[in-house]
Amino acid sequence: MPKKGELSKTARASLANREQVNHLTARVCEQCGERIMLAELQPVKVVGTGMKYYHKNHFQTA
Repeated sequence: MPKKGELSKTARASLANREQVNHLTARVCEQCGERIMLAELQPVKVVGTGMKYYHKNHFQTA
């Protein structure tokens, strides 16, 4: 039980998760060849090939 004026463990964890982490990943976009920021990463599973990575605005579904 938290003391008066303190947040519970769950509330503290919830506040910590609000912070959006966005950093440059090691993944390279298959279409443009540039590294992808975490917020823009669109992983796509290709049957027989494995995973391909795209910027969200570069990946088009047919």
